[in-house]
Amino acid sequence: MKEAAIKAIEKYGTGCAGSRFLNGNLEIHEELEEKLARFFRKEAALVYATGYQTNLGAIAALVDRNDIAIIDKDDHASILDGCRLSFGKDQKFRHNDMDDLERVLEATKGKCQLIIVDGVYGMEGDIADLPGIVRLAKTFGARIMVDDAHGIGVLEKEGAERRSTLV
Repeated sequence: MKEAAIKAIEKYGTGCAGSRFLNGNLEIHEELEEKLARFFRKEAALVYATGYQTNLGAIAALVDRNDIAIIDKDDHASILDGCRLSFGKDQKFRHNDMDDLERVLEATKGKCQLIIVDGVYGMEGDIADLPGIVRLAKTFGARIMVDDAHGIGVLEKEGAERRSTLV
């Protein structure tokens, strides 16, 4: 590890200490994104400096002026802030309650709906009911966003199986 760190410092310096947008993109950013995409068996990956920034950027890109972000009332604060900063509206459903999620989906039918949940809720350790969420999303034609920051590397085999249900 020490040798790899020394080589990285010799090649790249001690760090940008800021966003890629302001301080530049390095090939190691792109290498990490390519490795993450392969690991998760996805077309591409995008890395932000923090999970908080990830949710702000992703939600702002996915939720437009006439869209509805449908969020679990126990979602992480970064999801709530991302919804506030987007141009869309947000509607909450009771924590992990598929009947209440269905109620909100029915009430917002006809709008572009994005269901946003944590895969594993960081404060409680609860696991999102992804099979139930996927079933309802298919019924109503809604999109799904899962912040799985607390679940990656925690759920091991089950986590891989859970993520595959979204495909």
